[in-house]
Amino acid sequence: MSKRDEYAERMKQQIDEMNHEIDQLERKAKNASDAAEKKYDEQVVRLRKEVKQARAKLDELRSASESAWESMVDEVEHVAKTLKQSFNYFKSQL
Repeated sequence: MSKRDEYAERMKQQIDEMNHEIDQLERKAKNASDAAEKKYDEQVVRLRKEVKQARAKLDELRSASESAWESMVDEVEHVAKTLKQSFNYFKSQL
């Protein structure tokens, strides 16, 4: 497995794990009051959008040439970091 493939697989696992954690928080949010549930639903929609963006960046990285993929690592890392921060903020609100 190439270095790019290993990196892409590691990032995919992180995104999948984050998506699973969002699912768990979404279930917890359903137990909140109606007003809070609406707020949490909005947050979940935003997190799902960020997951979609992270997957798109990962797909770009996978399709990049061998010489170009390393320059994309910073972009992928930034998107993953933003997703993690948004998730942590949402989690702190529950």
